[in-house]
Amino acid sequence: METIKLESHLGAVPKHIGKLVEFGKAAVMQLQLRAGETIPEHRTEADVLIVVQSGQVVFGFQDRQVTLDPRMLLHILPGEAHSVRAADGDAELLVIKVAR
Repeated sequence: METIKLESHLGAVPKHIGKLVEFGKAAVMQLQLRAGETIPEHRTEADVLIVVQSGQVVFGFQDRQVTLDPRMLLHILPGEAHSVRAADGDAELLVIKVAR
């Protein structure tokens, strides 16, 4: 059993990406973005689950955008190109990567 406190890191930086825990083929990360901050298009070779904890984020895919609010879950397939942008306010997400 392990508990992990989710700290706020946005006091001094516009975005924060940090690994919280890793086990087996899975890694859980914390992503925090100030309003308007972005992460440019990228890919990962793992299945990725995104859980929005607070704020609103827009994920850009090749031909569409998906807006996520708190308590929504997004599954991104391995190799699927995507970008991320915090919408109107700061956003906090959990990112769960599971290697195949």
